Parts: sequence; structure tokens; C-alpha cells
Amino acid sequence: MEEHPTLTMCSTTIWKIQKHTRPHLSLMECCSTMKQLMEFHAHFISSGLSTHPAVLSSLISFASLSPAGDLDYARCLLSRIREPNSFLFNTVIRGYASSSHSAPAIVLYNSMLRYSVLPNSYTFPFVIKALSKCGADFLCVGETIHCSVTKCGHFPDLHIANSLLKMYAGFGLSQLARKLFDESSQPDVVSWNVIVDDLCRNTCFREAMCAFFKMCKHGDTQPNSVTFLSLVSSCTKESDLSTGKMIHSHIIVTIGVNISKNLGNSLLDMYCKFGDLVSAEKIFNKVQVRTLFSWTSLLDGYLLKGDLKSAVEIFHHMPVKDTTAWNVMLYGFIEAGEINSAEKIFREMPERDLVSWNSMILGYAHNNNTKIQSLHLFKEMLRVGVKLDKITLLGVFSACGGYTGKTPFLGEVIHCHMEKQNIKGEEVETALMDMYSKHGAIQKAIKVFETIARKSVLAWTVLILGLAMNSLANEALSYFHQMCEAGVKPNGVTFLGALCACSHAGLVEEGKELFRAMVEIHGMTPRSEHCGCMVDLFGRAGLLEEAEKLIQYFPPAIADDASGTWGALFGACRMHGEIGMAEKIAKKLIEIDPYHSGRYVILSNIYASENRWCDADKVRRRMKASGVQKIPGFSLIDLKSVS
Repeated sequence: MEEHPTLTMCSTTIWKIQKHTRPHLSLMECCSTMKQLMEFHAHFISSGLSTHPAVLSSLISFASLSPAGDLDYARCLLSRIREPNSFLFNTVIRGYASSSHSAPAIVLYNSMLRYSVLPNSYTFPFVIKALSKCGADFLCVGETIHCSVTKCGHFPDLHIANSLLKMYAGFGLSQLARKLFDESSQPDVVSWNVIVDDLCRNTCFREAMCAFFKMCKHGDTQPNSVTFLSLVSSCTKESDLSTGKMIHSHIIVTIGVNISKNLGNSLLDMYCKFGDLVSAEKIFNKVQVRTLFSWTSLLDGYLLKGDLKSAVEIFHHMPVKDTTAWNVMLYGFIEAGEINSAEKIFREMPERDLVSWNSMILGYAHNNNTKIQSLHLFKEMLRVGVKLDKITLLGVFSACGGYTGKTPFLGEVIHCHMEKQNIKGEEVETALMDMYSKHGAIQKAIKVFETIARKSVLAWTVLILGLAMNSLANEALSYFHQMCEAGVKPNGVTFLGALCACSHAGLVEEGKELFRAMVEIHGMTPRSEHCGCMVDLFGRAGLLEEAEKLIQYFPPAIADDASGTWGALFGACRMHGEIGMAEKIAKKLIEIDPYHSGRYVILSNIYASENRWCDADKVRRRMKASGVQKIPGFSLIDLKSVS
């Protein structure tokens, strides 16, 4: 039979095209950069092959999926094709879905529909993945695509169902995710993992464990590393070591000892956080690849347990140290009170970040002997151009407030930096108020207070304490009443500030009324500090019997630690010449703490002031027999102040 001439011509044409395109496509396999791709594209255009499907497919695939690709270039190529097919659309959509900028994938999906190209079972998972990255604002689009999936008859495609599961869980719609999961006839390990992880992230730990046990009973599906990773991380967050150990045993039975790097690190971190360094070291020694995270977790574990010596050994054995590892070691020395060692680590650091500077500034600020160094370091930080934040300011304000040198001016300079960089927040504003109050600049503290838009109980309390500290009792009480009128409920510290103000000003009746309101109206149980203020208030006013009666009615928890209160009453007795009561209180103080040298000294001084030398000598001899020695006093002088 003779072949039709038209068919012969078509076959010849196809053969010629394939003959010409094969070498070019083989060259495309060597392409590694967009520059090379564009050179090939130009060559294809000049060769008349730029519209060939195989050529277009290769160009778009490289531009979309290669790490060296360019998604905008791929999208441009796609837009020039008169009749693009689903494969080309899927390739570019997949590229955008895997990128950090996934929104164009949704635009391309809509273009696909406009071209009347039907999406298939490969299209939907890529589009849904892109939607998941866009956030809950795209929920409406997600629900529309869910409807399209149903209309197109792609259920029960498990891959699509899992993509929808991840989307709803990622949007925080756990109930929708679980409803979809329950409707699935054959959930696989991916389906279970999405549900377990969603429950863990939403702190539904018990439900997550129930889902895990159901998964284990499910005949065709067994948990994998992803399942265990979610559960181990959740055990760490929930502080549940016993469940963590149980999951670890499941890991050994299901996977064995050769576990993934991430799962090994998660187990190591869990045991370190719980202080089980024996188990942590066993895992550390079994991990095939010890990452920087592995070393840092073990280092942090020893520091959390207070084993500074072992932590230092681990630190020195680390093959590579990043800034985080240096910061962990720095913080460990600071927490242990080893400020000199911390400073040495800080100076040896190859690179310092904001955490390094803040840790050192706070370390200096919280040590009474090194507050001045905190201020010097802050000045150095500004000089080298490190941008400060709230934590920096908290440390510096603390140092300024606690340092008795000439720091008010420096505090004002820091305040200016705070305003210039627009650093706001209750913590820094109240710390600034506290600093000004401690240096007597109470008007500046009030000015800061007035600028706070929403004044919390913390802001009111800091101001009231500052006013009381600066002997402005009436102003402190005025602000206390303003606070109550503003509907802000005072706490125990607020009442302490108001009571201190009454004590300093001798406002007995106001103090009594405040104490009564604290107990009866606000339902607070007085602490030793509140009772001490009341005793001091009565003592200053000469109401010594009333003060003694109050101490005797202290709740048991306060009575066990009432030495400071008895001491305040003792001082008041001496001030008002009540030597008999002072003697009785001094003996009471010795009973409370028989090894406190000061108690013996004050009793001896009482007897000496009354010329009762025999009694004074007896006290001295009793003190010596008890092995109590008087601690010599010392003074500090400021040789130089911060300029």
C-alpha cells in the first residue's frame, strides 16, 4: 500500500525537528546559570526553535526550579506562549510555591483558568502550598480552591487532602483540619503528622498523645522521625520528662538508635533542659554528626545545672563556636557571679552581637561592685555603633539608679537616645522613672509618667514608691487615690509604697485606713514588709504598745521572719527612751538569731547607756562563749565618677 504524501511530509518534518533539537537540549543539561540560559534562549530564537515545546519546557523548568533560576524570567516566558499547557503552568506555580515570595503562584493559577487550562492533581498541591505561605488573609482563596478540588473530582486524592490539611492547620483553623482528617478514609503518615504537630503547637499535648497512640494502632501507618520530633519538642515545652522518656523508648523500638540529626538534637535538648545530663551525654556520644546545636545544647545543659566546670570543658572542646555558643558561656559566667571570667569571655569573642553587649551590661548592672563598668561599657557600645534596644536600656537604667556617683546627667543622655530611636514600652519607661526617683529628680520621673499613654499598675506603683522615697508623702497618697479613681487596682507593692509614705510623714490614721483597705476591701494577705511599715509608723509616732500588739498578731508565715520588724520597733524604743521595752526586744532578737553579732552589741550598748556595766559584761562574755564575732565595718569612697 502506498503511503499518503501528506503523512510522509509530516513524518519527515517531525524527524528533522527532533534531529535539530536533540543536540541543543543536550547542551541545556550543562546549563548552570541564568546567563547561560539566556544565551541558549537567544540561540534557540536565532535557530527558529524557541517555540518548540521541548525547548520551552527546558527553559521554563530551569528558570523555575533551579537554585540559580529566575522565576520572573520563567513567568515572562510563560506569558509569551499562545497556548500554554498544564505542565508549563504547574512548573512555574511549583517554583513560586517553593520560594519565599509565593503569591504569584495564585495569580498564575487564575491565569491558568482564564486560558481554560484545567488544573490537575499536580496543580492543586502546589497552589495550596503557596496559599499556606501567604497567611490566613488568603483563607477565602483557600476555601475557593477547596471547592474547586471537590468539583473537579480530585477527592479522595491523598496528596491534595494532605496539602489542604497543612493549609488549614497553618492558618490556625485546627477544627477544620481535624474535620478534614476525620473524613479521610486512608490517612497516611503525612496526614497523622500534620494533626499531631498541630495539636502540639496549640499546646493540646494530651490530645497529641492520644492521636499518637491511635496512629500506632493504625495498621498501615507507623510514626516516623517527623512525628517524634513534634512530640519530643512538646515534651520539652510542657516540662514532662516522664512522657519524653516514654517517647524516646518508642523511637528506639520504631526507628532504632540511628536517628536523624534533628531528632537527635531535639532529644539532647530535652534531656539538657531537664538537667538529665547522663542521658544527654549518651545521646551526644551516639549522634553520628555533632552539629553546633548539639554542642551548644550540652553546654547550656551543664550551665542550667550549675556545673560551670563541665560547661567550660565542653566550651573548650567545641570544634567550632558561633556567637550563640559564646553568648551561652558568657551568660553562664554572669549567672555564676564570675564577672571577671565573663568579662574575659566578652573580650575574647571574635564577633559580638546585641545579646553579647546586653548580657555584659546587665551582668555589671546587677553586681553592686561593677555598676560603673556597666555605664562605661554602654558608652563603648555607642562608640562602636551597636544599636541599643529595650534590654540595653533596662540594664543601664538599673546601673544608673543603683550607682551613687554623678550619673543623673548620663541618665538624661540615655533618655535622649531612647527618644531619638523611638524606643518605647512600659518596662523601659518605668525603669527610667525609677532611675530619676533614686537620684532625687522626682519631677523628671513625673514628667515621664505623664507621657505614658496607658498607665498600668506598674507605672503607678513606681511613681508612688519614688515619691515616698523622696519624702513626698502627700503627693504619693494623692497619686494613689488618683490611681484607684482611674480604675487601676493596686497590688501589694503599691500599698507598700503608700504605707512607706505614711510612715515617713507620720500619717498614722491614713496608714491605718490603707492597711485596713488592703486587707478588708482588696482581700490581700499582708506580707512582712507591710507589717514592718505599720510597726515603723506606730514606732515613729510613739505608739509602741500598739506596734508590739501588731507584731504579736502577725500571721505565722510573717512571725517566723519578724527580726526586721522587731529591729524597727527596737529603734523606736530607743528614740523614745523606752529602755525597758528596748531591752526586752533586744533579748527577743538574740533568740531569733543567736549568731548575729549586732544583736549582742545593741543589748550591751543599752546596758552601757544605763551604767549597767555588769550586765553589759555578761552579754559580751555570752557572745564570746557562743563564738560570735563582731564583723568590722568598712567604707567605700568614689575616686572617680563617670564623665
